[in-house]
Amino acid sequence: MGTNEGQVHREVMQLQATSAQVRAFIMTHERILDYYPAPLEGGVFEAGRSIWCRGEIGVSMLQRLEEESSDDCVVVLVTTAIGLDPPYTSEAIEAATTFTMVEDWALSASTDGTTLTKTWRDVRTPGDPPFPIEDAVRDTAKGESGVLIERWNAAARAGL
Repeated sequence: MGTNEGQVHREVMQLQATSAQVRAFIMTHERILDYYPAPLEGGVFEAGRSIWCRGEIGVSMLQRLEEESSDDCVVVLVTTAIGLDPPYTSEAIEAATTFTMVEDWALSASTDGTTLTKTWRDVRTPGDPPFPIEDAVRDTAKGESGVLIERWNAAARAGL
């Protein structure tokens, strides 16, 4: 997470949840669906390491990059496929990839919970993008934070 090269957007959020709760939420499809654009369903490929979420526009696979992650920063590779039909498997999502990006979820304890600094970076497309992907990622990211904060705080209070 050292440089800003490839960075598309960064948000700093104050959450009323412990760092352990936030770390767990990052790889839980229910929590990702809390703010995912037009969410429909999600599932688990490998608990704590790989999940999928589907919205009206497409399906995304989120994979924890173990070699880049630590207790203070969870690094996730997001692979998104638009127009993919079920069944949703990691192989099908990878084969139909529209774009990939990396998300850094940096966690630090604060007086009333956790400061989450989320960075979207390294957007890649396997061919000619169907639309300006970096602009779409930035625009979507800007609308996610408020919903994430509200719903993750509620989930933390509920002990989910």
